[in-house]
Amino acid sequence: MALPPVYLPLVTFVTFVFMNDQAFHILEFDQLRALVRRGAQTSMGRARVDALAPLDSMEELQKALAASAECVQLRKRGATWSFSELREPAGALARLRVEGASLESITILELARLCEQAMSARAAIMAEREESPVLADIVASLPRELNSITARVANKILPSGDLDDRASPELARIRHEITKLRSSITRSLENLMRRAEEAVQDELVTIRNDRFVIPVKADHRGHIKGVAHGFSSSGATAFVEPLETIDANNELQSLRETEEREIYRILFALTEELRLQLAGIEMAAEAIDELDFINAKAVFHQNFNCVTPEVSAVAQT
Repeated sequence: MALPPVYLPLVTFVTFVFMNDQAFHILEFDQLRALVRRGAQTSMGRARVDALAPLDSMEELQKALAASAECVQLRKRGATWSFSELREPAGALARLRVEGASLESITILELARLCEQAMSARAAIMAEREESPVLADIVASLPRELNSITARVANKILPSGDLDDRASPELARIRHEITKLRSSITRSLENLMRRAEEAVQDELVTIRNDRFVIPVKADHRGHIKGVAHGFSSSGATAFVEPLETIDANNELQSLRETEEREIYRILFALTEELRLQLAGIEMAAEAIDELDFINAKAVFHQNFNCVTPEVSAVAQT
């Protein structure tokens, strides 16, 4: 029985997909993609390789082959680029699009690293742009302002994600005050422990509930006037904040809160600077995606001593 005409496009599509799956299986296309995937340096590049499929546009095919051939030649001349420690930027970019939202220091650092590596690749390619026009077209539009924002972030955020003391004069002042006060509290507690040696479990200043305390023998608890901040697991030791350091601990807590506010202010300002360059950062992410994909194919090309095919359109008769 003949199928109604409405079903014919669906049947044609299913047959086409089935035939493609058969051809891919025979050609071991999945295994081929796995080999190419080894050359990708980022999650973005690996995703592009995983989605690799035959092209149905002659123009796209010729451009892809040209890009791969240019990359192979660049690698032979030592003009390579490297992408490392780059996370998928989609989440960070989505948050950056939200007006008023602030990014965490690690996220800012990751975006700055993305910009830095994209601009480094741009420099390597543009130095060879006469011989690499297709690759140059990928990076030519990356704005030079990305270099500035990268430098700004590097001057304020350490590789660990912590803010540098010099991120702002106010932060430097606050942290200096915190360091002085911590030393003063520690000296006071050490002096107290020496005076009340028989009541102290260990002559070791510690921190409980963000406050400096000393370990006092539970059966000597009354010898040290102050606030208890819990006991050891055995119950033999009480962690006491002596009365004479309560005001200093309160001041230290206030300084820490001031520090947190200043850190938030700095991160928000950096986020706003990144937001102003959002279009450029998105371009940098797209460039890295494309370049990593192309480079993975070039690595495969070199590892297996491949050749770049020449293709041309078949004339219609």
